[in-house]
Amino acid sequence: MYVRRYINHLRSDRARIPGLVSMTLDRVATQAALHGQGSSSEAFVSVSQMRDDVLRDEFSAKRRDRLWKKVQAIVENNANIRANVREGRSGEIGRTWEWIGSVEAIEDSWVGDRRRSGRHSLGPAIGTPDYSADSRATSPRRDGGEGGSQRKWDEGRPVY
Repeated sequence: MYVRRYINHLRSDRARIPGLVSMTLDRVATQAALHGQGSSSEAFVSVSQMRDDVLRDEFSAKRRDRLWKKVQAIVENNANIRANVREGRSGEIGRTWEWIGSVEAIEDSWVGDRRRSGRHSLGPAIGTPDYSADSRATSPRRDGGEGGSQRKWDEGRPVY
């Protein structure tokens, strides 16, 4: 009974690690982007603060340490991360992570405090059929008026 529970915990921890690594890398990259915009005074993030933020829902100290050791090993082997020992604004000396990868792509996707999706609508493609003249495609507008239209999705390749 206890062995099965322990094995299930190990499996769930192993499944959580890629998500935790992704979240950690995203937050370090976001910190670098905020610093590049001038919204943050530091380009680096304290490792201990990152651990507490990423694993805030994990209350078992042993399990938290075991998870964080694996996450830390993967993050520090990433080529976009520089690990240093620095003094923060509060005077605390500790291990930090700094994003040294490309920041332009990150900065371009930020507007203020909100992230843009990166999707752009260029309107209807040239040469696509106009379905607004089709009687089946028209539908009444929500305000009760006539003439609203829906266009059918054109996949651009045959659907089997």
